[in-house]
Amino acid sequence: MSLIHDARYFTREEISDRAKKYEFPNPLAVEIFLWDCELTAQLQNVCEDVVLKGGAAVQLYLPLKKQRGSIDIDIQAPLKESEGTDIVEKVHESIGKYGKLKLHRPKKPIPKLPLVTYYAKMPTVLDLRGRNELEVKIDILLEKLDLPTVMLKNVQTFAVDVRNMKCLTVGALIGDKLLTLAKGSVGMKLGSDYPKQVYDIDALLGSAKISDQTVSEMVASVNRLTELEAGYRNIQVSSNEALRDVIATMDEYSLVDRVEVGGDPGIKKNIEGFQQFFISRSQRSPLYGWSSKSLKIRFLATLIKEHLENGLSKSDVTEAIVQSEDIALKLDKVPGKAVIELRKKLLNLAETKIPYFKEMKGKPLDRVFWQIVTPRNLQDVESLVP
Repeated sequence: MSLIHDARYFTREEISDRAKKYEFPNPLAVEIFLWDCELTAQLQNVCEDVVLKGGAAVQLYLPLKKQRGSIDIDIQAPLKESEGTDIVEKVHESIGKYGKLKLHRPKKPIPKLPLVTYYAKMPTVLDLRGRNELEVKIDILLEKLDLPTVMLKNVQTFAVDVRNMKCLTVGALIGDKLLTLAKGSVGMKLGSDYPKQVYDIDALLGSAKISDQTVSEMVASVNRLTELEAGYRNIQVSSNEALRDVIATMDEYSLVDRVEVGGDPGIKKNIEGFQQFFISRSQRSPLYGWSSKSLKIRFLATLIKEHLENGLSKSDVTEAIVQSEDIALKLDKVPGKAVIELRKKLLNLAETKIPYFKEMKGKPLDRVFWQIVTPRNLQDVESLVP
């Protein structure tokens, strides 16, 4: 077998040590992500047009402690289906008898979607109840996205130190991930897929340096991918309409810590399942934390929508994103006695009625902040924070 990454990463001892070091209860999360990186590198080694996107790409931009596992690979390449097949066959030859890549034909394919899916059966060094292989799903979008990319080099991940990887930029990834949450139009259908999208966007917003260029890439990604996804589904959806769906979805998600007042218990179940396998113990959040993440994404979608509809400048969007993140960090440092009074002042700035207002009086400041913040009251909120 011809590996691109050092063979030591694929040993049981190394995988187990990394799982322990980075607090992944199940070392399988480490081994699968290791193969995600190796298989992507193999594909890019064969074809320089292959670009990594999706969750695996996001992790390459995050600090080690925030990185999560991923059980599939999403890549894009402007190729014909026959050319995509040729690339996969060459990788198959490279990995030899130790791995198998098999084409998957969905029972109900989307006719216009230029997507081919393979399942890679790769060897495992872990004890998987008698099984000697694991499975990685590879989705290849045979489309020219015209979105910005970057070649990342020598990136440390919890599973392997990645040598070279061509990925979508941070802004393009955020825009892509944002649209997956447009439930009812161009978003994902499976509820179990939503927590990882929420986690990734929140982590990128909190870790990446957001600039005017980043925001430009977000907007370009939203516009381009809305057009493509609507075309695949044969529906008429504008970017603004897709963003309204994102906002509605995040409003629904934000109730996860208030199941008794309308929150969907299915969302809670999906979040718990995601946290149990995909992220380290240190990064697991209580339900109110997931409400905050969802509301932060609602705020982001609102900013981009304001830019597209009402001419809010990209610089203003950038400033609002950076300013809101800074406020949230400061709120975590407010001493105990000042929390109650500041919470009252924040709630008084709410522009719309909060249906569970009484319950908010006991919530952490971060949760209250993301509930009430809008592009219009952000300056007023900042003036309250010490």
